[in-house]
Amino acid sequence: MTSLFADTYTEARAQFLAAATHVEARTSCHVIAARGLQDEQLAIDTARVGSEHPHTLILLTSGVHGVEGFAGSALQQLWLAQFARELPRGVGVLLIHAVNPFGFAHGRRVNENNVDLNRNALTLFPGPQNAGYPGLNRWLNPATPVPVLDDFILRGLWYRLRHGTPALQQAIAGGQYDFPHGLFYGGDSTQESLRIVAELLADPWLHDAHTVLHVDLHTGLGARGSYEMLLDYAPTSPEFAAFTRWFDAAHVVSDHADGAANYVAHGMVTQLIERTFAAARTYTTVVDFGTTTPTRILKALRAENRLHHHGSADALRAARVRAELREA
Repeated sequence: MTSLFADTYTEARAQFLAAATHVEARTSCHVIAARGLQDEQLAIDTARVGSEHPHTLILLTSGVHGVEGFAGSALQQLWLAQFARELPRGVGVLLIHAVNPFGFAHGRRVNENNVDLNRNALTLFPGPQNAGYPGLNRWLNPATPVPVLDDFILRGLWYRLRHGTPALQQAIAGGQYDFPHGLFYGGDSTQESLRIVAELLADPWLHDAHTVLHVDLHTGLGARGSYEMLLDYAPTSPEFAAFTRWFDAAHVVSDHADGAANYVAHGMVTQLIERTFAAARTYTTVVDFGTTTPTRILKALRAENRLHHHGSADALRAARVRAELREA
């Protein structure tokens, strides 16, 4: 049996479409302007199963952060194989594969414009100011080639001691709209991929639904080999209670709970879903599968972004940087 975890974007795309065809899903292809590593076509693909006029709609998205798409694609393929033929009456499911096909194909978190799509789903640009980011810019985004030795960890510890962990988290991960070559850049306009997603969600067949569940698949955060369903709902909310009924309550985590990640992000894809289906009972979650520590992930993102913009004198070092980001 072919592994659900493909080696390349092109393989993952072919496997997803094959899995969709096998269960007679209705598919669509939405080509983007950017091209792949071998000048191949890149596209957002969809598979649709279940009711033509669903009262309950499930949206399953993958690859918003491109390089995380390998796991998201595998999970979408697995869902199609195991559950697509067993839907209750009145339920419709739309799987959106590779929201960021450029990042998926090129091994980057961001798209062809260095934009983090999970900071780009805004109603108005420019996005909000991130007051803490400018002071970190030279550390996060050094304008020099990748070196043999790096002071990333030492300088990071200094910033943590100086600013405190919550403020540092907000400054780094909250998103920023002032440094186009920097990490967590949210862009200066809505990106092509999100325009395509918005057009998909405007299809009339989706809008009979009175209940909408959106699951956005990611990797990186949490304990390695486990997962968390991250909710932007308070632990006392009816939405949080619903998730603990529907899923394994031990894995359901509120961003508003004590000890949760202490930052607010703007322009997330879940926010686009909530706006689009404002008339329905809408539930959104980011499902994150843990891989390694946040420090290692940030270090890998920083090194790859530095390599992308400023290069490296050593081809082996460059290959190692790309491999480390994919592993992280």
